Amino acid sequence: MKMKAVYATSFKGPSSLELRDNEPKPEVDADKVLVKVHCAGVNHIDKAVLYGKFGHFKVTPPFIPGIDAAGVIEAVGNDVTKFKEGDRVYTYARKLGCFAEYVSANQDNTHHLPTHLSFQQGAVVPIPYMTAYRALVQRGQVKSGETVLIHGASGSVGLACCQIARSLGLTVIGTAGTTEGSKLVKEHGAEHVFNHREQEHIRQVLDVTCGKGVDIIVETTMSVNFEGDIEMTSQGGRIMVIGRGPGQLQASAEGLLKKELSLMGVGLINASKAQLQEASNFIGNGLLNGTLNPVVGQEYSMEEVVDAIKNLGNGTGIHGKPIINILGN
Repeated sequence: MKMKAVYATSFKGPSSLELRDNEPKPEVDADKVLVKVHCAGVNHIDKAVLYGKFGHFKVTPPFIPGIDAAGVIEAVGNDVTKFKEGDRVYTYARKLGCFAEYVSANQDNTHHLPTHLSFQQGAVVPIPYMTAYRALVQRGQVKSGETVLIHGASGSVGLACCQIARSLGLTVIGTAGTTEGSKLVKEHGAEHVFNHREQEHIRQVLDVTCGKGVDIIVETTMSVNFEGDIEMTSQGGRIMVIGRGPGQLQASAEGLLKKELSLMGVGLINASKAQLQEASNFIGNGLLNGTLNPVVGQEYSMEEVVDAIKNLGNGTGIHGKPIINILGN
Protein backbone atom coordinates (compact mmCIF):
# COMPACT_ATOMS: atom_id res chain seq x y z
CA MET A 1 0.00 0.00 0.00
CA LYS A 2 1.24 3.49 -0.87
CA MET A 3 1.08 6.72 1.12
CA LYS A 4 1.52 10.47 0.81
CA ALA A 5 4.68 11.87 2.38
CA VAL A 6 6.66 15.09 2.50
CA TYR A 7 10.31 14.64 1.52
CA ALA A 8 13.36 16.85 2.09
CA THR A 9 15.36 16.55 -1.13
CA SER A 10 18.42 18.48 0.10
CA PHE A 11 19.73 20.43 3.11
CA LYS A 12 18.60 23.76 1.68
CA GLY A 13 15.81 24.44 4.13
CA PRO A 14 12.04 24.40 3.60
CA SER A 15 12.37 25.15 -0.11
CA SER A 16 13.72 21.60 -0.51
CA LEU A 17 10.43 20.03 0.63
CA GLU A 18 8.16 18.27 -1.83
CA LEU A 19 4.95 16.27 -1.43
CA ARG A 20 4.96 12.81 -3.00
CA ASP A 21 1.90 10.62 -3.54
CA ASN A 22 3.10 7.07 -4.19
CA GLU A 23 5.58 6.26 -1.44
CA PRO A 24 5.85 2.87 0.31
CA LYS A 25 4.43 2.48 3.81
CA PRO A 26 7.10 1.87 6.50
CA GLU A 27 7.87 -1.66 7.59
CA VAL A 28 6.92 -2.61 11.16
CA ASP A 29 9.85 -4.06 13.12
CA ALA A 30 9.31 -6.35 16.11
CA ASP A 31 9.47 -3.60 18.76
CA LYS A 32 7.71 -0.90 16.76
CA VAL A 33 4.21 0.27 15.97
CA LEU A 34 2.83 1.59 12.71
CA VAL A 35 0.85 4.77 13.31
CA LYS A 36 -1.68 6.13 10.84
CA VAL A 37 -0.87 9.80 11.31
CA HIS A 38 -3.75 12.22 11.75
CA CYS A 39 -1.65 15.24 12.74
CA ALA A 40 2.06 16.07 12.90
CA GLY A 41 3.67 18.73 15.07
CA VAL A 42 6.03 21.40 13.73
CA ASN A 43 9.07 22.17 15.93
CA HIS A 44 12.04 24.51 15.57
CA ILE A 45 14.23 21.43 15.46
CA ASP A 46 12.44 20.38 12.26
CA LYS A 47 13.69 23.57 10.62
CA ALA A 48 17.25 22.97 11.85
CA VAL A 49 17.21 19.41 10.46
CA LEU A 50 16.25 20.77 7.03
CA TYR A 51 19.46 22.80 7.00
CA GLY A 52 21.54 19.85 8.14
CA LYS A 53 22.31 21.58 11.45
CA PHE A 54 21.24 18.86 13.85
CA GLY A 55 23.71 16.02 13.56
CA HIS A 56 21.90 13.77 16.03
CA PHE A 57 19.55 12.81 13.21
CA LYS A 58 21.91 11.06 10.83
CA VAL A 59 19.84 11.40 7.67
CA THR A 60 20.75 11.77 4.02
CA PRO A 61 18.34 13.39 1.53
CA PRO A 62 15.84 12.43 0.41
CA PHE A 63 14.21 11.77 3.79
CA ILE A 64 10.84 12.34 5.49
CA PRO A 65 11.17 14.95 8.27
CA GLY A 66 8.96 15.37 11.31
CA ILE A 67 9.43 14.18 14.91
CA ASP A 68 6.02 14.56 16.61
CA ALA A 69 2.77 12.94 15.53
CA ALA A 70 -0.60 11.73 16.77
CA GLY A 71 -2.86 9.15 15.23
CA VAL A 72 -4.16 5.59 15.45
CA ILE A 73 -2.20 2.34 15.70
CA GLU A 74 -2.47 0.55 12.34
CA ALA A 75 -0.25 -2.44 13.18
CA VAL A 76 2.07 -3.66 15.93
CA GLY A 77 5.32 -5.63 15.87
CA ASN A 78 5.62 -9.11 17.35
CA ASP A 79 7.34 -7.85 20.53
CA VAL A 80 4.94 -4.98 21.23
CA THR A 81 2.98 -5.40 24.45
CA LYS A 82 1.78 -1.88 25.26
CA PHE A 83 -0.51 -1.25 22.30
CA LYS A 84 -3.05 -2.84 19.99
CA GLU A 85 -4.54 -1.90 16.64
CA GLY A 86 -6.97 1.00 16.94
CA ASP A 87 -5.34 2.69 19.96
CA ARG A 88 -5.20 6.50 19.87
CA VAL A 89 -1.59 7.59 20.48
CA TYR A 90 0.98 10.35 20.26
CA THR A 91 4.57 9.54 19.41
CA TYR A 92 8.11 10.90 19.23
CA ALA A 93 9.89 9.44 16.18
CA ARG A 94 13.62 9.48 16.92
CA LYS A 95 14.37 8.59 13.31
CA LEU A 96 11.99 11.21 11.89
CA GLY A 97 9.26 10.39 9.36
CA CYS A 98 6.14 12.06 10.85
CA PHE A 99 5.33 14.30 7.87
CA ALA A 100 3.60 11.35 6.22
CA GLU A 101 0.37 9.38 6.33
CA TYR A 102 2.12 6.55 8.22
CA VAL A 103 5.13 6.45 10.55
CA SER A 104 6.93 3.58 12.25
CA ALA A 105 7.78 4.40 15.88
CA ASN A 106 9.35 2.63 18.83
CA GLN A 107 6.77 1.50 21.38
CA ASP A 108 8.79 3.13 24.19
CA ASN A 109 8.40 6.54 22.52
CA THR A 110 4.68 6.09 21.90
CA HIS A 111 1.97 6.89 24.44
CA HIS A 112 -1.79 6.61 24.75
CA LEU A 113 -3.68 9.78 23.88
CA PRO A 114 -6.50 10.48 26.36
CA THR A 115 -9.92 10.47 24.75
CA HIS A 116 -10.69 14.06 25.78
CA LEU A 117 -7.75 15.37 23.72
CA SER A 118 -7.83 15.86 19.95
CA PHE A 119 -5.22 14.48 17.55
CA GLN A 120 -4.11 18.08 17.01
CA GLN A 121 -3.40 18.40 20.74
CA GLY A 122 -1.62 15.05 20.73
CA ALA A 123 0.75 16.28 18.03
CA VAL A 124 1.63 19.24 20.26
CA VAL A 125 2.84 17.10 23.15
CA PRO A 126 6.14 15.19 22.65
CA ILE A 127 9.05 17.60 22.03
CA PRO A 128 7.65 20.68 23.87
CA TYR A 129 6.50 18.90 27.03
CA MET A 130 9.53 16.59 27.24
CA THR A 131 11.84 19.59 26.80
CA ALA A 132 9.94 21.62 29.41
CA TYR A 133 10.08 18.80 31.95
CA ARG A 134 13.78 18.26 31.35
CA ALA A 135 14.52 21.99 31.73
CA LEU A 136 12.52 22.51 34.91
CA VAL A 137 12.77 19.21 36.75
CA GLN A 138 15.66 17.10 35.53
CA ARG A 139 18.13 19.95 34.93
CA GLY A 140 16.66 22.86 36.87
CA GLN A 141 15.66 20.88 39.98
CA VAL A 142 12.79 23.28 40.71
CA LYS A 143 11.10 23.32 44.10
CA SER A 144 7.60 24.29 45.12
CA GLY A 145 7.49 27.94 46.20
CA GLU A 146 10.20 29.10 43.81
CA THR A 147 9.62 31.72 41.13
CA VAL A 148 10.34 30.96 37.48
CA LEU A 149 10.60 33.34 34.52
CA ILE A 150 9.76 31.76 31.17
CA HIS A 151 10.84 33.64 28.07
CA GLY A 152 8.82 33.21 24.89
CA ALA A 153 6.08 31.73 27.02
CA SER A 154 3.41 31.83 24.28
CA GLY A 155 5.26 29.25 22.18
CA SER A 156 4.81 25.51 22.55
CA VAL A 157 7.72 24.90 24.93
CA GLY A 158 6.93 28.07 26.87
CA LEU A 159 3.30 27.11 27.44
CA ALA A 160 4.36 23.60 28.47
CA CYS A 161 6.77 25.18 30.98
CA CYS A 162 3.99 27.40 32.36
CA GLN A 163 1.67 24.46 32.90
CA ILE A 164 4.29 22.15 34.40
CA ALA A 165 5.70 24.86 36.67
CA ARG A 166 2.23 25.81 37.93
CA SER A 167 1.39 22.15 38.60
CA LEU A 168 4.56 21.86 40.72
CA GLY A 169 3.66 24.85 42.89
CA LEU A 170 5.93 27.51 41.37
CA THR A 171 5.07 31.16 40.87
CA VAL A 172 5.18 31.69 37.10
CA ILE A 173 6.22 34.86 35.29
CA GLY A 174 6.08 34.78 31.50
CA THR A 175 7.14 36.99 28.64
CA ALA A 176 5.51 37.31 25.23
CA GLY A 177 5.74 39.74 22.32
CA THR A 178 2.07 40.28 21.50
CA THR A 179 -1.16 41.08 23.31
CA GLU A 180 -2.68 37.80 22.11
CA GLY A 181 0.36 35.88 23.32
CA SER A 182 0.30 37.58 26.72
CA LYS A 183 -3.36 36.66 27.20
CA LEU A 184 -2.63 33.03 26.29
CA VAL A 185 0.27 32.82 28.76
CA LYS A 186 -1.91 34.21 31.55
CA GLU A 187 -4.59 31.63 30.77
CA HIS A 188 -2.07 28.82 31.12
CA GLY A 189 -0.57 29.46 34.50
CA ALA A 190 1.40 32.72 34.61
CA GLU A 191 0.62 35.15 37.41
CA HIS A 192 2.46 37.96 35.63
CA VAL A 193 3.16 38.46 31.91
CA PHE A 194 5.41 41.14 30.45
CA ASN A 195 6.34 42.14 26.90
CA HIS A 196 9.90 41.01 26.16
CA ARG A 197 10.07 43.49 23.26
CA GLU A 198 10.07 46.32 25.80
CA GLN A 199 13.18 47.05 27.87
CA GLU A 200 11.09 47.85 30.94
CA HIS A 201 10.19 44.16 31.35
CA ILE A 202 13.43 43.76 33.33
CA ARG A 203 12.34 46.37 35.87
CA GLN A 204 8.84 44.88 35.96
CA VAL A 205 10.18 41.43 36.84
CA LEU A 206 12.34 42.90 39.61
CA ASP A 207 9.37 44.90 40.91
CA VAL A 208 7.05 41.89 41.25
CA THR A 209 9.81 39.92 43.01
CA CYS A 210 10.46 42.82 45.43
CA GLY A 211 13.93 43.36 43.93
CA LYS A 212 15.09 39.79 44.63
CA GLY A 213 14.76 38.46 41.10
CA VAL A 214 13.60 35.01 40.05
CA ASP A 215 15.03 31.68 41.18
CA ILE A 216 15.14 30.17 37.71
CA ILE A 217 14.83 31.36 34.11
CA VAL A 218 13.92 29.23 31.10
CA GLU A 219 15.69 30.93 28.22
CA THR A 220 14.64 30.44 24.59
CA THR A 221 16.69 33.23 22.97
CA MET A 222 19.94 33.49 24.91
CA SER A 223 21.80 35.73 22.46
CA VAL A 224 19.14 38.42 22.91
CA ASN A 225 18.27 38.14 26.59
CA PHE A 226 21.40 37.03 28.43
CA GLU A 227 22.43 40.33 30.03
CA GLY A 228 18.88 40.98 31.17
CA ASP A 229 18.63 37.44 32.50
CA ILE A 230 21.62 37.98 34.77
CA GLU A 231 19.98 41.12 36.13
CA MET A 232 16.64 39.39 36.73
CA THR A 233 18.02 36.24 38.39
CA SER A 234 18.35 36.07 42.17
CA GLN A 235 21.56 35.31 44.02
CA GLY A 236 22.51 31.68 43.33
CA GLY A 237 19.77 31.31 40.72
CA ARG A 238 19.72 29.17 37.59
CA ILE A 239 19.40 30.01 33.90
CA MET A 240 18.24 27.08 31.77
CA VAL A 241 19.09 27.56 28.09
CA ILE A 242 16.91 25.72 25.60
CA GLY A 243 17.50 28.09 22.66
CA ARG A 244 20.51 30.08 21.51
CA GLY A 245 18.76 32.61 19.26
CA PRO A 246 20.21 34.58 16.34
CA GLY A 247 23.65 36.19 16.25
CA GLN A 248 26.54 35.96 18.67
CA LEU A 249 26.33 36.11 22.44
CA GLN A 250 27.75 39.39 23.69
CA ALA A 251 27.63 39.75 27.46
CA SER A 252 29.89 40.28 30.45
CA ALA A 253 30.41 37.38 32.85
CA GLU A 254 30.74 39.79 35.79
CA GLY A 255 27.12 39.45 36.93
CA LEU A 256 27.24 35.68 36.47
CA LEU A 257 30.22 35.48 38.82
CA LYS A 258 29.02 38.06 41.33
CA LYS A 259 25.68 36.31 41.80
CA GLU A 260 27.18 32.80 41.55
CA LEU A 261 24.57 31.87 38.96
CA SER A 262 24.31 28.45 37.34
CA LEU A 263 24.09 28.52 33.54
CA MET A 264 22.89 25.18 32.14
CA GLY A 265 22.15 23.95 28.66
CA VAL A 266 19.14 21.71 28.09
CA GLY A 267 19.28 19.03 25.41
CA LEU A 268 16.56 16.40 25.23
CA ILE A 269 18.86 14.18 23.15
CA ASN A 270 21.06 13.73 26.24
CA ALA A 271 18.26 12.27 28.36
CA SER A 272 18.68 8.65 29.38
CA LYS A 273 16.00 6.05 28.74
CA ALA A 274 15.03 6.23 32.42
CA GLN A 275 14.77 10.04 32.29
CA LEU A 276 12.61 9.89 29.16
CA GLN A 277 10.33 7.39 30.89
CA GLU A 278 10.13 9.59 34.00
CA ALA A 279 9.16 12.59 31.87
CA SER A 280 6.64 10.56 29.89
CA ASN A 281 4.97 9.30 33.07
CA PHE A 282 4.65 12.82 34.48
CA ILE A 283 3.28 14.18 31.20
CA GLY A 284 0.85 11.29 30.76
CA ASN A 285 -0.55 11.80 34.25
CA GLY A 286 -0.85 15.54 33.67
CA LEU A 287 -2.73 15.04 30.41
CA LEU A 288 -5.12 12.64 32.12
CA ASN A 289 -5.88 14.87 35.12
CA GLY A 290 -6.09 18.05 33.07
CA THR A 291 -3.21 19.99 34.63
CA LEU A 292 -1.46 19.82 31.23
CA ASN A 293 -3.49 21.11 28.30
CA PRO A 294 -1.70 21.25 24.91
CA VAL A 295 -2.36 24.42 22.92
CA VAL A 296 -2.74 24.11 19.15
CA GLY A 297 -1.38 27.00 17.12
CA GLN A 298 -1.79 27.62 13.41
CA GLU A 299 -2.94 24.61 11.40
CA TYR A 300 -1.65 23.68 7.94
CA SER A 301 -2.35 21.06 5.31
CA MET A 302 0.33 18.77 3.85
CA GLU A 303 0.41 21.04 0.80
CA GLU A 304 1.28 23.98 3.08
CA VAL A 305 4.20 22.37 4.93
CA VAL A 306 6.73 24.79 3.40
CA ASP A 307 4.82 27.73 4.91
CA ALA A 308 4.54 25.89 8.24
CA ILE A 309 8.34 25.65 8.48
CA LYS A 310 9.07 29.13 7.09
CA ASN A 311 6.70 30.79 9.55
CA LEU A 312 8.59 29.44 12.58
CA GLY A 313 10.39 32.30 14.29
CA ASN A 314 9.36 34.90 11.71
CA GLY A 315 9.09 37.61 14.36
CA THR A 316 5.29 37.87 14.41
CA GLY A 317 4.91 35.86 17.62
CA ILE A 318 4.08 32.18 18.05
CA HIS A 319 0.90 31.21 19.90
CA GLY A 320 0.85 27.51 20.69
CA LYS A 321 2.39 24.88 18.43
CA PRO A 322 1.82 24.76 14.66
CA ILE A 323 0.55 21.44 13.38
CA ILE A 324 0.00 19.77 10.02
CA ASN A 325 -3.34 18.07 9.45
CA ILE A 326 -2.23 14.97 7.59
CA LEU A 327 -5.77 13.66 7.07
CA GLY A 328 -7.16 17.12 6.41
CA ASN A 329 -9.02 17.21 9.76
